[in-house]
Amino acid sequence: MMRGTTARLSESGGALPPGAGPVGHKERGDQENANHLCVAFADVVGFSAMMHEDEQGTFQRWTGLREKVILPLLEKFDGKLVKSTGDGILATFDDAVAGVKWSLELQSQARKRRQGLSLRVSLNYCSVLRDGNDLLGDGVNVAARLQEHTSPGGVILTQSVQDEIEGLATYETTSVGPLKLRKLGKLFSAFQLKTDGRHLQDPTPGVTDLPSLAVMPFVNLGGNQEDDYLAAGIVEDIVVSLSSHRDLTVISRSSTLAFARQPINPKEVGEVLGVRYLITGTLRRSNDRIRISAQLLDTAIGKQLASLRRDFKARDMFSVQDEIVETALVLLLPEMHSEERRRALRKWPSSWSGYDNYLKALDLIGSLKPKSFELARTHLNRAIDTDPGFSSPLAWAARWYSLRIGQGWSKDPRQDSSTAADLALQAIRIDENNALAHATYGHVRSYLFGDFDTAIEHLDRARKINPNSSTASLLSSVTLSSMGRCDEAVTAAERALRLSPFDQWLFMHYVFLGIVHYDAGNYEQALSWLSRGIAENDRYTTAFRVLAVTQVALGDELEARRTTQRLMQREPNFRLSDYKHTHKLYQDPHRAEQFRMRLRQAGVPD
Repeated sequence: MMRGTTARLSESGGALPPGAGPVGHKERGDQENANHLCVAFADVVGFSAMMHEDEQGTFQRWTGLREKVILPLLEKFDGKLVKSTGDGILATFDDAVAGVKWSLELQSQARKRRQGLSLRVSLNYCSVLRDGNDLLGDGVNVAARLQEHTSPGGVILTQSVQDEIEGLATYETTSVGPLKLRKLGKLFSAFQLKTDGRHLQDPTPGVTDLPSLAVMPFVNLGGNQEDDYLAAGIVEDIVVSLSSHRDLTVISRSSTLAFARQPINPKEVGEVLGVRYLITGTLRRSNDRIRISAQLLDTAIGKQLASLRRDFKARDMFSVQDEIVETALVLLLPEMHSEERRRALRKWPSSWSGYDNYLKALDLIGSLKPKSFELARTHLNRAIDTDPGFSSPLAWAARWYSLRIGQGWSKDPRQDSSTAADLALQAIRIDENNALAHATYGHVRSYLFGDFDTAIEHLDRARKINPNSSTASLLSSVTLSSMGRCDEAVTAAERALRLSPFDQWLFMHYVFLGIVHYDAGNYEQALSWLSRGIAENDRYTTAFRVLAVTQVALGDELEARRTTQRLMQREPNFRLSDYKHTHKLYQDPHRAEQFRMRLRQAGVPD
């Protein structure tokens, strides 16, 4: 738990005079009486706007949440309902710890309902005055005003509540004060209770802050009821596909249903759902044609980042549904990731969260510039240390070691191979459903250890977990090729490129296509793809090795020797004897020997 350094509060929530100390939980003893309570306020974010758009639906969702979640939880934690305030409730607890437990469970269950209602909760342990069934007093006013300063899904506490839970390892808070509360005219210490990192507007160190996204119900512009099912099916498929990306928080479809048939205000919806991005869309039937359109919106600024439009014949609508989903991901996701990188780079280094360090590392790794590459490992370490439960930085750290060996920068390839495998396994242990982690471990097992059976098991698992992962398809392609499954390898590499045509690692996609075409004996195609890869990034030394052997296979030994010269400029210490031990090229040893023989013909030193 992080302790605040601001002035402590009196029991009414105000700042104590100099020299006065707070009355601790254990010290109060007999001083406590029925007039000293933990006051809790909970209200719905954006309630007025939602009522304006859908009065009946919003009312039903709110009353359902109140009757099925809020009130039963009050009973569970011995709380008492004082009154309902229309869009919220005022309640009390004899014990502040019980109030904290209630607020955490309330926010958890409210999120699980996924009905588009976000709550803000505030707690103050204070003296109160009773007026019949109502409560009065400065402390009640503090609790009421305090909730305005927490984010959707958040819980905010006064110093007096912080004192009650201090020393209890179950709860973690961070100081957000001193705050000047509306109409109260003085400063108050306040603390945000850690509930779920997605709902904190200003992530503190230790919070991953993954980008969050909601797919809104597509609007059927044609009015044909049969088309409603198609639109709903497309949205559901997009949500399922996006949920397979472990670097993204995706709100379930049931959360967004309340916004069906409503005009979408990105900023308001983003605040209510607690998301950074929205995908909105329309479906229109015209005679025998159907048009699908979709947009990616940044909720913070209301800006459209990307859009797509897809026309097809009505009779084909179900057969092309998967293609529509794939197209949506291909055209919209890269722009979101680009925006995330731009957002991270605009931040001061001291404000980077685990996710921001992760993004920075990916940018630096992809450059393949030695100094930048080394700095990338620093950022990955920070990401791992900041949020040990975020598995993707571990997977990329494994790929970092693999690339370090491939580029000839490793001083101890055997140790680095072992480290790469260990990191990828750690990522899998943290998150069994992380496709990136499984794909990376599979690639490491084949490329560095020659354990192709284990490799393909994990690569297949990765593609099953996330069929739309370009990385899983890309890394699968070279292992399939190494096992002699060349047709499957070409298909996987082509799919990887189709899934990520604007990838910052486009050079690697081209090079891997060159590798699999070389292995399949398609030397002219291999030459074309490898040349394109080198044009994109001429620091990736694998490209030069495969280009050289391809040129030998085509009988152009003179050009192969020129390629080798470029290879040796990038990797001056490259030797065939070392390469044989550090790179496990093929399951068939004869193919591996032929590859090394062609490198020798191209002038690579033994």
